[in-house]
Amino acid sequence: MRASQAVPFLLASIAATVYGDGEVYSIHGSGTTNPSKCIWHIMSLFEERSRVKTHLTYRAVGSSTGQAEFLGADNTDDNGIDSAGIPVVLASHVPYNDFGAGDIPIKKKDYDALNSAAGHGTANVAHLPFAMSSVSFFHNIPNVPDGGINLDACLLARIFAGDIQEWDSAEILEKNEDLKGTLKGKIFVARRVQGSSSTKSITQFMNAKCRKYWPDNLVQSKLDGENAWSINTNGCEGSAGMTSCIRDNANSIGYIDSGHGWSEELKEVSVMNEDGNFLTSRYSHSKDGIANAANSGITPNTTIADWSDVDFLNKGGEFTWPIVVMSYIYVRTDLHRFIREENERGLLKLFLEAIYNDEYFGACEELGFSKPPEKVVTMATKAIGDNTINFDFAEDTNMWSFEFDTEAKIGQGKFVISSKRRSLAGMDIQDIAGREKKVRGDVEFLSEAFHELFVTEEGQLRNVFEELNDQKKRNQAALVLGAISFTLWMCTAVAWVMLKCLRRK
Repeated sequence: MRASQAVPFLLASIAATVYGDGEVYSIHGSGTTNPSKCIWHIMSLFEERSRVKTHLTYRAVGSSTGQAEFLGADNTDDNGIDSAGIPVVLASHVPYNDFGAGDIPIKKKDYDALNSAAGHGTANVAHLPFAMSSVSFFHNIPNVPDGGINLDACLLARIFAGDIQEWDSAEILEKNEDLKGTLKGKIFVARRVQGSSSTKSITQFMNAKCRKYWPDNLVQSKLDGENAWSINTNGCEGSAGMTSCIRDNANSIGYIDSGHGWSEELKEVSVMNEDGNFLTSRYSHSKDGIANAANSGITPNTTIADWSDVDFLNKGGEFTWPIVVMSYIYVRTDLHRFIREENERGLLKLFLEAIYNDEYFGACEELGFSKPPEKVVTMATKAIGDNTINFDFAEDTNMWSFEFDTEAKIGQGKFVISSKRRSLAGMDIQDIAGREKKVRGDVEFLSEAFHELFVTEEGQLRNVFEELNDQKKRNQAALVLGAISFTLWMCTAVAWVMLKCLRRK
């Protein structure tokens, strides 16, 4: 086939792939940034393993925004449908998304308002707990390694309240005698701008352990107005912004979900837990300290109850991390009112089942997440399957299903998400993370070598070949230049391949 003939053929093939089986089925969620990579990973598997075209999206915008979009308190819809299929006008609480996600339960006042707006006397929201993780403090103090500085809740409260502003203050050195002479300089305090579950978690932690320096009015997911952050703190937008604030400012300290901090290779603060032990969240996770906090917590007996009082802070145990959070998917129980297409309701149901399935959730554990206690998982999966959430299937059966082991003929069904159906362009999450880490390490190593050979102490470029008379050093310089050139080309190539693959997914 000639090239001129190949292009129309390829375009026709793509069109047939996308439209040959009919419509595109889509679901859209929004919420917490914490488990976003976990959610995106599962969604990408769905799109790769589906025979018909599926489009699943998730906006990582923070727990507060995800809840607001899920609640839709200010949103109206004159095309609502009640449980009998009769059109009704919904004066408020029409969701902007198909599902929400957050690391904090919905507040009682919002829970009550949503149930009241439903008008049918039953709970209108289900909390589906699906992952346990942690929030931690990270730093960028020169010459202090990961886990190398010890801070308890009161020291952290005083730092974020602006009461302690220098790293070499007597109170900090009292807990870090080995860092005398190393700790110095003004503390750059980073905090989140928009509402976030990580802000709510660390403010709860500091308040519970040190109310003197962190009073009740400062326990919020977003601090502003009368209950504002100290003027000595610096605002950072989202998890990515917090990462940059910490990484780009010497002597900084900030907070972020632990998995994000680990993946970005930020240096962690050792925090005192309930048993009086200083440890990092990474070390705690390696000792099952995240899961242990979950097992010590008290949860409701049903997903449609009020979960607003649930927390997993300051639980006892030698290795237990003190700031553990539960990630929830929020789903409307009268789902049929808002997702009109039955097959899209079915796709959402299968997605909810996937977050509790080892094959789909497995990669999330490698990102630092743990499963909730078994009793919580059982409760959530029961709610998905027993019509607590009204998916309203015409034949009482979801058209969508999984294929794990080969099922001849059945596995080729139109609405089967099959693990046997893969894409050559697909890159699993571990591969992507590994490549990111290697590229970052290569660039940092070569950057240090470049500065050592080619930059003066005054920050000026020098002609190393004029200054180096030793032939061996000349050869070394030439090799470094060659290595830098080669690595930059390789980094560009890897980045291009990764972006291309991700776009195709």
